[in-house]
Amino acid sequence: MAKLSPSLDITAGLDSGTSARISRTGAGLRSLHWRGVPIVPDYPGDDRPLHAGAVLFPWAGRLPDGQWKDHDHTRTFPINDELTQSALHGLVCDEEFAVVAESDCSLTLSHTLSPTSGYPYPLRLDITYEISDEGLSVTDRVTNEGSHKAPFGLAHHPYLSVGVSAWDEIRVEAMVSHRVPTTPRLVPHRVEPLPSGLPEEMLSIAPEGLDETYALPVHPGERSWLRLITAETTLTLWQDSGWPWLHIYGTDSLPGALGLTKAVALEPHTSLPNSLNWRETVVSLEPGDSWQGSWGIAFRETENTGS
Repeated sequence: MAKLSPSLDITAGLDSGTSARISRTGAGLRSLHWRGVPIVPDYPGDDRPLHAGAVLFPWAGRLPDGQWKDHDHTRTFPINDELTQSALHGLVCDEEFAVVAESDCSLTLSHTLSPTSGYPYPLRLDITYEISDEGLSVTDRVTNEGSHKAPFGLAHHPYLSVGVSAWDEIRVEAMVSHRVPTTPRLVPHRVEPLPSGLPEEMLSIAPEGLDETYALPVHPGERSWLRLITAETTLTLWQDSGWPWLHIYGTDSLPGALGLTKAVALEPHTSLPNSLNWRETVVSLEPGDSWQGSWGIAFRETENTGS
């Protein structure tokens, strides 16, 4: 777990009860409230648990044995996930981001990777959070400040509150085209079409104990939409075409104010987990070029949806 620096707050209005808290350490979304209701639950203390809210860059997921193939070079990162003997979730989770723009309702944070033998590409990452009564939007911009073409993967790791709903009352609905099973080391090993054989299908996914990635058939200029449905609420999320993958992780071990609690991480990904070893899914930037993608959470009135 990482010690965090002081967080920064943005609000939709002083009396609205709608606010987000962003950590300068890793530029992660620490909490999100809508009209006083926790959408992304905060955690106690200064230690970030389970990568809550973290930004995963320049790869997401696990690189087995900390290795990836960069053209003719095998590059290596330190192992930070002892259970699977892998390098997990990138290089920026514990880095201090600089504030480059700030208002009551928006915040832009920035960090540039320093080249190393494990990752020799100086990529700048700018993240803008904007909040309103309609929802939270997040825009990431990656710029290649080096002299060589650079591959990268990028993801966010927000945990969504499910209140007191039982697991059998919780589901994720999303239009998907493929699922991606993993090895016992939690590394994707193939991309499977849907069992129905249809090119895309709306699935109702039970997230209890799930740790799996799905492909979203989103087209340039469009958004993919997904819903987290509980016994109490329906929450709508969206990803633009920069984020064609969704990782779903359901846990009952997220620390909260009253102890461990259930939560569902819905993680927008630019590429598959184990990103740098899935070269056909990573983004590759030419020197001086930039990539940009947005995702968000749309607030909805509380409604009883049943089980």
